[in-house]
Amino acid sequence: MENINFEKLVYPSKKLALSLIELDDWSLIRVSGTDSRTYLQSQLTINVDLLQSNKHIICAHCNINGKVWSILRLFFFNNDYAYIERKDVVNIQIRALKKYSIFSRVFIHEENNFLLFGVAGSGYKAREMLSRLFINLPDKNNTLVTDKNITLLWIGVPEERFLLIIPKDHKIINNIKKSNIIVAKSNQWLSLDIESGFPIINKKMMNKFVPLFLNLEKVDGIDFKKGCYCGQEVIAKIKFRSINKYSLYWLVSVTHSQNLPEIGSLLELKKFKQWYVVGYVLVSVIMYDGSIWMQAVLHSGLIKKSEFRVCGEKNNFFYAKTDFL
Repeated sequence: MENINFEKLVYPSKKLALSLIELDDWSLIRVSGTDSRTYLQSQLTINVDLLQSNKHIICAHCNINGKVWSILRLFFFNNDYAYIERKDVVNIQIRALKKYSIFSRVFIHEENNFLLFGVAGSGYKAREMLSRLFINLPDKNNTLVTDKNITLLWIGVPEERFLLIIPKDHKIINNIKKSNIIVAKSNQWLSLDIESGFPIINKKMMNKFVPLFLNLEKVDGIDFKKGCYCGQEVIAKIKFRSINKYSLYWLVSVTHSQNLPEIGSLLELKKFKQWYVVGYVLVSVIMYDGSIWMQAVLHSGLIKKSEFRVCGEKNNFFYAKTDFL
């Protein structure tokens, strides 16, 4: 019998064994300087003034047309601000964020002295294991804590999981690996983000969608009362005129395939035996059972029984698991 490498398999949250997940597709960005708060306030979709030291929050950085450069998870980090985003967008996004900073005392750089790991497992396996290593753990009310020079972020969906920011020379990873834990690859975390409705913007899909198309409003990632920020006029117009026609969807393949849909591929909907283009692929991952999970931006209001395919693909079909409404 062939040996199965469980570290390379990707599982849904309900079937996931206790796992340490290497988040090498993500980067930590630090923002410091006396003007960092006011500068970020002028650039991001949330009210930075309301950010609490024991919280992290999802938001977007947009261009002047309201199109998303990147989706960020923002928080306080060692007396500075920091955010986590996809690694392949870092150089472009930081350059865009710095564009208006010439007269501000703000410094923005990728932080290379820390490693990012996820800890997850169905039920409360992750909490039980981490409680043996840390005195304090984050929870629903305090979604960010620092213990033993490690920052821990709590994420409650699709099940409880933790994101750890660890100094490179810290020995805690060796201790975690002794805890009967699977060491999984970054695709495992990606599948959990797809399942939870966290929008994934890679380099190829930068500047394609306004944050409302990505359901960012539904996770309190847009503050419509904060005043001006980059792209605010376009985003507010779409919101208050109710002209948003797109939503974020989670699609699951009906058949099994090893051919992952490419990021940015067009998606078609079958209607009356005809196929019509209705959206775009954001990201996809092959699951343990050979099915494909996909995150996509599609026209709003599509019913779950609808049949989808990548444009021109005749052998692999998808249905909408949820539209996160």
